[in-house]
Amino acid sequence: MKKFTLKSLILLVLVLSAVTIGVCSCKAWRTITTSATYVQQNDSAQSKTTTTISTKTVEEYQGVKKH
Repeated sequence: MKKFTLKSLILLVLVLSAVTIGVCSCKAWRTITTSATYVQQNDSAQSKTTTTISTKTVEEYQGVKKH
């Protein structure tokens, strides 16, 4: 019968932990989109300027799978 050393048991635990973490987590991305519109109008209401500012941010995060 083969004896396990402390070093080999620790390695086994680390490998199993890494596999478990790899199965339970995943890499994910979320996109956040924001826009704002500004209107500038003169007093006589003859002309107006409209400006729209849009931003889009993509974030990477570590997701966890639900069981």
